[in-house]
Amino acid sequence: MFQFWPSIVKPILDAMNARRIIEIGADQGLHSRHLAAWAHANGAQLEIVDPEPAFDIEILRTRFPEVVGFHDCPSLDVLKELVPADVVLLDGDHNWYTVYHELIAIYGGDGSVDVQAPITLCHDVEWPYGRRDLYYSPERIPPQHRQEYRMGGLVPEDRGLSPAGMNQHLYHAVQEGGPRNGVRTAIEDFIARRSQDFRVVWLPMLFGLAVIVPRARLVNAPALTAVLDSLELSRPLRNLCKTVELQRVRANRQQLLPVGMGPRPGQAARSFSSVLPDEVLVSLLKGSLRYRYKGRSMLLNPLDMANYLTLIEQMKPSAVIEIGSLEGGRTEWLADTMAALGLEARVISIDLMPRDHHGRFGIDARVGDARHLAKVLPPEDIKSLGHPLLIIEDSAHDEETCTAVLEYFDPLLAKGDYLIVEDGAFRSEGDIKANLSTLSPPSRAIDAFLAGRSIDYEIDEALCDRFGYNATFNINGWLRRR
Repeated sequence: MFQFWPSIVKPILDAMNARRIIEIGADQGLHSRHLAAWAHANGAQLEIVDPEPAFDIEILRTRFPEVVGFHDCPSLDVLKELVPADVVLLDGDHNWYTVYHELIAIYGGDGSVDVQAPITLCHDVEWPYGRRDLYYSPERIPPQHRQEYRMGGLVPEDRGLSPAGMNQHLYHAVQEGGPRNGVRTAIEDFIARRSQDFRVVWLPMLFGLAVIVPRARLVNAPALTAVLDSLELSRPLRNLCKTVELQRVRANRQQLLPVGMGPRPGQAARSFSSVLPDEVLVSLLKGSLRYRYKGRSMLLNPLDMANYLTLIEQMKPSAVIEIGSLEGGRTEWLADTMAALGLEARVISIDLMPRDHHGRFGIDARVGDARHLAKVLPPEDIKSLGHPLLIIEDSAHDEETCTAVLEYFDPLLAKGDYLIVEDGAFRSEGDIKANLSTLSPPSRAIDAFLAGRSIDYEIDEALCDRFGYNATFNINGWLRRR
């Protein structure tokens, strides 16, 4: 919400001569710093509510010791005790249940609105969360008020979920729209019974902002009325803003692009090019995004699925270690495949987000960072698994993380172990624009690793080239320990 500070938030605070401000959802503290500085300069009090702020709140409290209060809990646990206030900023859990009940805590559920009731500024009233619930912690929402949800990304063109879309690591309502779904819907539902009590200004840019003002606050408040009047948009301008916002969202969305069929020389003897044309790689990627295994995204194309089937049957791994699992579809498939082949199912899956496999035998899901694997999968744990091991690196797909994974497992592997580096066939638009290399980040990590360790590792050409030269998403990424 910090982008709204100079044009909207500060003018409202100034016009009201606000004495008490409540901020719900601080994230990295970018807006909190503006609010705290303004409160300090104007003799006001700021209360910040966030169960998991992404910055050191104590630094802010030390800088403004008499100004900033902090509450590390969900908003609905404390909001009723924090009001009255002059301004409340809502930018926390973006779902119908939370926002609707935050408004009840602020204004009450029935009766007339108090003459000193606060102005509320609510973020994310346009796409993607205007008509779709987001659940940071689904267990906090009563089941009867939760939409059907799962982890997946969002794109403006799809009312469902896409693993390649925005915020793909978060829990979202499976479908956009419908009753009791989304932030804007919550505001409209709350206002519907009391529309005569409020003036609402809708601003359809930067994911959308709603300025909710009790009409009682506007009596004898010409400065505040003037600020609100200046924010109202004509219908043509509103439509133009929505068009610009859609273009902004599309332009900022990272696209995965194929590396191309042309020469991709590295330090290794094999080129990092692929026989697969760009349009085939893109079609395979789109198809992989559209199917699920046991209700979970799997993101495994048919060519590499065949390679994994062949490899697991051939090497009979004592364990599979998967770094990066998204929703855990491949995790389930790996365990089922091992069991189907008569092997003991033992899959250790590591991801930044927790994955609940409901006690599935053979799956050990851990939460950890691919760059700091020793904290979540210490060397002694790996040594206890025996050999051969199948390691799948499919985490952040940047060069530094891939390199960290390769270097961590290197001293712990034995002859016949495999280390698979996923998705070297694609790179982001940002990486292409940086023009660091003709290779994708995973391919750069593989190339540098083999430059120093080619005596101990070889590229399994039978897997890479089963369907043609590097006809795989994992270009030169099927590595076998010699």
